[in-house]
Amino acid sequence: MNSRQFNEALEKLRKAPRKVEVLKLLLAGYTNDEIAQSRGRAEGTVRKQISNVYKDFGIKSEFPGDRPLRDKLKDLFLKYKPEWVSNYSPAITNEASNQLEKINYDGVTSLVLSGDEIFEEPGEELMFLAINILEALGFEQKFKMSKALQYVGYRLKKLEKGSNSYQLILLKQKERLSISMPLDILEPHLLNLKYWEYSDAVEEICLCTKGRFWVLPNKKDIFLESLHLNYWHILQVEGQTVGDRYIAGSSMTLEEFNPETLSDGSTYLVVNYDERFNDKWNMWKVSINLKEVLQDFLSYFGKILMDKH
Repeated sequence: MNSRQFNEALEKLRKAPRKVEVLKLLLAGYTNDEIAQSRGRAEGTVRKQISNVYKDFGIKSEFPGDRPLRDKLKDLFLKYKPEWVSNYSPAITNEASNQLEKINYDGVTSLVLSGDEIFEEPGEELMFLAINILEALGFEQKFKMSKALQYVGYRLKKLEKGSNSYQLILLKQKERLSISMPLDILEPHLLNLKYWEYSDAVEEICLCTKGRFWVLPNKKDIFLESLHLNYWHILQVEGQTVGDRYIAGSSMTLEEFNPETLSDGSTYLVVNYDERFNDKWNMWKVSINLKEVLQDFLSYFGKILMDKH
């Protein structure tokens, strides 16, 4: 590779900040595993990024982790851009210094962030964590990620005729993260509180849904133990947190029903109709402001989406 080709490759790479960060860590001597941990990425994702960096600079091999490849890359920069090798500190970058702690959740690698130095708002931190959880699940294998303003959407790479293109949409808000999914994915796992009501339109009694909820599976017992007195007899006696349950014989009226006070707020999510996307798709949403709940939700439904497609 001559000087002109090198500069063209480097200029092109500068447009992709994440690849630049990987490149600098490579030049600093970090291993694949160290780069993955410092950047909060799955090692498989990092290996792919490293392979792409090599290709950008004309270094080809079936084994991107080979030491000779790193040496070739370093030699190339020593020749044309030595300051990137001699002056780059191997210290963890700002993003990495947020100290991402890797844990194992039910066989799925997820990420817990400790510290919020680089995030101006909680919603920004939750968005960052959500994208990393989905990366760790291998979402890029089946879904294409699209970004627009505050949104990040995931749609199938191979669309079946008549299928919903977007299977997951993230909306970054100031204090929380909103996540929208098709109801057919959510429905089998929800608790639905229903009631009977006379409808003037059809002149008969109809079954209506008053509220939809997702109870965190690992907090089911706490949810049942913490139920508000208005609801305990509906749910606690049967001990079920999935399926249809009927509001009948309660001391409260339907107007008094408050989905936000059903139980301990950290044990369940309220599922609401998402008007933004329902002109085309039957999308429903949850709103999350806790990192632990976000991990549980995306790990649970992310695996379902991966298995379905």
